[in-house]
Amino acid sequence: MSYFHSGRLRLALLALPAIVLLLPFFLAVAFVLRFSFSAETQAIEGFSLGRYLGLLDPFFLRSVILTLKLAALSTVICLVLAVPVAMLMAAITQPIWRRIVTSLILLPMILNLLIQSYGWIMVLGPNGIINGVLLKLGLLDRPVQLLFNEIGVLVGLVQTALPLAVFPILGSMRAISGQYLEASASLGAKPWVSFRDITLPLLKPGLIGAASIVFAFNASAFAVPLLLGGRRVQTMGVAIRDMVSPMFDWGGAAAAGVTLIAITLATLMAATWLSTRSTQWQGAR
Repeated sequence: MSYFHSGRLRLALLALPAIVLLLPFFLAVAFVLRFSFSAETQAIEGFSLGRYLGLLDPFFLRSVILTLKLAALSTVICLVLAVPVAMLMAAITQPIWRRIVTSLILLPMILNLLIQSYGWIMVLGPNGIINGVLLKLGLLDRPVQLLFNEIGVLVGLVQTALPLAVFPILGSMRAISGQYLEASASLGAKPWVSFRDITLPLLKPGLIGAASIVFAFNASAFAVPLLLGGRRVQTMGVAIRDMVSPMFDWGGAAAAGVTLIAITLATLMAATWLSTRSTQWQGAR
């Protein structure tokens, strides 16, 4: 019994630095949560549900729907792009090439979001690279509007979140035994059939984990929608920013932030549940 208590005490001491590090963030969330129920706009005083009732305004509901739409689309695109990239990284055996490819994948996480967004402005703008090439090839008569709309925001979200999808899938990819694919090939299955019937089902935990991370990351995105979408793409992050300044509705911004956190947590919990059920189902088979 004493050994059991000493083991629990040892684990608690090991977790203490992480708890101390995360405590300020939990306190900040608790502060925002209390502010969201405040009866005052710019001070914590009283109790009211008015801030949450104000979020039922059609303008904010459109922001919620648009945020979920862009987060879902970017998640699907990231998964489609991340699977072949993860397969390529898993197939690389030479350490030098593995480091090079890893560095290229991590590059969007290293560069500042402002630099990346301004780079996309140069690529997607009316006088940018894409429009310039299409005009010179005679495929367009006039530039296509790729900025300050959902297309530009979607491109930026996919580019910034792609590394978050690659590495969870890569972990699942490396856990797949090559004997499964060898057995499938020996039985006459084509590569596409092996990928569909063997690789893809075994990648389900990684796919679900990657989808939850990318969705949560892009649902709370602020810089990319603001810079590539301007005032025309009003996501929840941009709406919360507008509530803080210039509207100075701090209570409303707190309520919107809590709502965004709740949506993100619900998505992560659903992804965890799906991942657990998928693992249990695979184990049963």
